[in-house]
Amino acid sequence: MLGAIQTVTVTAVDLDEIEEVYGGHLKYTRVERTTVSEALAASWGAPGNAGREMLVMQPPSGADSYLRFVQGDDVPEFQTLRSYGWASTEIVCENVYQLAEELADGPFEVYQPPAVLGFDFTDAIHAFQVIGPAKELLYFTHIDEPVPGLDLPMATARIDRTFVTICGGPSLDALEKFYKDVFGLDHGPRMDGNIRVINKAYGRPAGTKTTICTVDLPNQNLVELDQFPDEAIIRPQHEGCLPPGMAIVTFYHDNLDDLDVTYLTPPAARQEKPYNGRRAGTIIGAAGELIELVEM
Repeated sequence: MLGAIQTVTVTAVDLDEIEEVYGGHLKYTRVERTTVSEALAASWGAPGNAGREMLVMQPPSGADSYLRFVQGDDVPEFQTLRSYGWASTEIVCENVYQLAEELADGPFEVYQPPAVLGFDFTDAIHAFQVIGPAKELLYFTHIDEPVPGLDLPMATARIDRTFVTICGGPSLDALEKFYKDVFGLDHGPRMDGNIRVINKAYGRPAGTKTTICTVDLPNQNLVELDQFPDEAIIRPQHEGCLPPGMAIVTFYHDNLDDLDVTYLTPPAARQEKPYNGRRAGTIIGAAGELIELVEM
């Protein structure tokens, strides 16, 4: 069974800057800073990242939830949200309005100010979005009360943990089919939401709706699947390297041998944090996204 989100990996040019920004402004702490081994890089299909620096950081809540930054060269043509694959990391926090004030005029660009999310069925979800130094898009979200039909967490700290990862593709049908066929997961009902960041990224009129759905995971985790606009492209990247921006999402899984999938390299035990000796393997999803699985 596909389990909770463990790690989100972002490709970044300057890990010193990343550690300073995430540590100073979001209070993430370093878990490990090392280099990417040839075997680990190969498991991601990214031999070009072998020998580059890698930084693993943990949120101030202490949750089993990590952000990992892997050093890579800049891809000037990469634009946030304008290409297929992993699009955003959503982190639950105590108060988006207060956090937005704290981050104002800092190194994170506030891409959209805090607001109630534009869904017809609830006004209990508040969020704002920022773009970080590696062009990564972060959602910060707080939930006022339980939302019917969605199992969403309440924050236990100023900044708690990743609970949603968002993947955009050219075909919502293909994304839904992938998670059903590979992991046996049914998606929830499709929803048309006013996704402000997508409208801004594509220059669409305010209020334009985007069709999305969610896939439920254990421990109040979700994968959100988005039908991206027709203008979206295949993500530009350096050959043999991780894609820029949000590159990999790592999930727990109970048994890697149970899946009828093609791993980029055979699953193997990894000693780096946060694998801690567990077996891991990586597959490619329906929108070209890298999905890493860590055996529980």
